[in-house]
Amino acid sequence: MKVCFKCKVEKSIGSFYVHKGMKDGRLNKCIDCTKNDANKREKELKNNPEWVEKERLRHNKKYHNLYSPYNEENPKPKPIGKKESMRLFYEKYPEKYKAKSMSGKLKAKTKGNHLHHWSYNEEHYKDVIELSVEDHNTVHRLTIYDQERRMYRALDGRLLDSKITACRYYLEKGINTQIIIDILYNKV
Repeated sequence: MKVCFKCKVEKSIGSFYVHKGMKDGRLNKCIDCTKNDANKREKELKNNPEWVEKERLRHNKKYHNLYSPYNEENPKPKPIGKKESMRLFYEKYPEKYKAKSMSGKLKAKTKGNHLHHWSYNEEHYKDVIELSVEDHNTVHRLTIYDQERRMYRALDGRLLDSKITACRYYLEKGINTQIIIDILYNKV
């Protein structure tokens, strides 16, 4: 147990920040008082335009040091553009490029939705599942692409070899949109 010099309350040793410079290895002010003092100081400083400008410049420099393509401390190669990135992707997965080209005229029924290919075999190019952007992203996090079979696998390794199997898996993982339910009950 230790007494905070600020609020004069006896608290457990875990209620004080670690500080190597102190005799017992803990700060003499409790965590609550330390946080209150820090918040109070920041509120006071925010009224000072000079301090606000210095902070803005400091954060700007910090951001650029972390994220700039070239900095002196940590040189990184310049990131490739979207066009180059897509070229490399379609070079690696030509079947995905072909499926996208062949199904290019297909449009989602609901504006803002994506069309998901459950298979990239030629006979399934136009057999797609319409999903919201959020659900589409979730589906790709819950599946692994098997390039040899040109289909997706569940995280447990099962091959999702039909549209129904894929939809059952998506439903099992919590993606219970009306479109998937309609597919499962042959309403689509």
